[in-house]
Amino acid sequence: MRAALAVILLTIATQVGAAEYECDITKKLDAENKYTAAHLEKWQFSVRVKDYGDKAILSRCSFSSSAGRVTCDDYEANLVNSDPTAGHKKYYYFRGHFDVQIFANLDFVENNGRGSIGFGKCKLVRL
Repeated sequence: MRAALAVILLTIATQVGAAEYECDITKKLDAENKYTAAHLEKWQFSVRVKDYGDKAILSRCSFSSSAGRVTCDDYEANLVNSDPTAGHKKYYYFRGHFDVQIFANLDFVENNGRGSIGFGKCKLVRL
């Protein structure tokens, strides 16, 4: 029942043309490392997705020591692919080899294009 409701909300949000997700990375790994909880807490890795239906803005965020705060780099998605049956969407930024996949239950996977993959849970912050 919850999964069906999540699929419906995800579909409605993206059809209306404005959904915004904040996705905190709670697990991150690459070929050589599994990042520790302390590392994730220090660097505050996250992804933000502003979904406008067939277009989206993807933001990669982390703590910047020089700025003393979390900063984000924004990218316009080249392709947005949705699966209305399974209720998930995938956002691609080709030049940076970067993609984000958000599932119906709001779990997500981020391939950051720099050799690591992040996982976590998104929050729908705006419809």
